[in-house]
Parts: sequence; structure tokens; C-alpha cells
Amino acid sequence: MIAIRTLLTLTLLLGVGYPLAVTGLAQLMFPWQANGSQLTNGNQQLIGSALLAQKFDRAEYFHSRPSASDFATIGGSASNLGMGSPLRREFAEAQGNVQSPTMLTRSASGLDPHLPVEAVLAQVERVAKQRGLDPALLTEQVKSRVQAGILGPQVVNILQLNLQLDKDA
Repeated sequence: MIAIRTLLTLTLLLGVGYPLAVTGLAQLMFPWQANGSQLTNGNQQLIGSALLAQKFDRAEYFHSRPSASDFATIGGSASNLGMGSPLRREFAEAQGNVQSPTMLTRSASGLDPHLPVEAVLAQVERVAKQRGLDPALLTEQVKSRVQAGILGPQVVNILQLNLQLDKDA
């Protein structure tokens, strides 16, 4: 009987009480993050999360790394494009034959929206040409969006950068 009472008590405490407390604190202290870091457009329509990459393949956008899961959160995984991979050549050609190693390696989850600054700057010429922008001004805009990397290089959130470019257009 003591074992059953202990099981029920611990189930209520750790299976119900603790998750509710953590969720409540997260909602109070970090509501934007707790709700998925959702990004909306001018019409308040949900267009993505600041924490998940999206596929940008048109030339007027900065491109994220390729994703093994085509940016679907189900089955996200890490992998790199091999030197002889047709996908590597296709991706490099879409970048204007920029051979940035960072652009050709995938993030740990395959869903990271951030790229190191040098990988973003390598795309400035293509994006500026497609959008009719001055490359120097676009470079400054990229540099203004740099975030400090936690353990690695400084990074830029590609999704937020592309959204800002669309908003400014």
C-alpha cells in the first residue's frame, strides 16, 4: 500500500505538478520563447519561428545551409554534402559558385536558421544584384544583424535578415 501511495504521489508531483510549474514560469518569464519564438508578417500572419530555418531558393534571398530534411522538423538530422555530390554542385551554382565550407555543411539538426557572418557576406553580391541594392549598403545591413555565437563564430539569422529585406523593399 505504501508503494502505491508513493507511486501516485510522485506521479502527481513529477508528472503533473512539475510540468505545470515549469510551463507557468516559462509563460511568465519568457512568453515569446515559450510560445515558439513565432515571427509574423505585417498582417499578423504566422510565417515561421526565429529558431527554425526555412528554405529560401530564390536568388533575391540569402540562403540557409542545405537541410537533410528539406526544413521539415520531422526527421531533422545532420549530414554534410560530399565532395562529389550533385546536390553540392547544384547548391554552389545557386550561390553563384561561392564555395563557402560553412554553406556546404549542415547544422547539427539541419534546421538552424543561423549562418556564420562570412557565409552570409559571401552571398551579398548575388542578393544585391537581384534586389538592385548597393552591395556596400547590404553588407552594412548584414553586419548590423550580427549576433554573438555562444561557443562558435558570430552568426546572422537568415530568416530574420530575409524578412527585414522584404519589409524594406
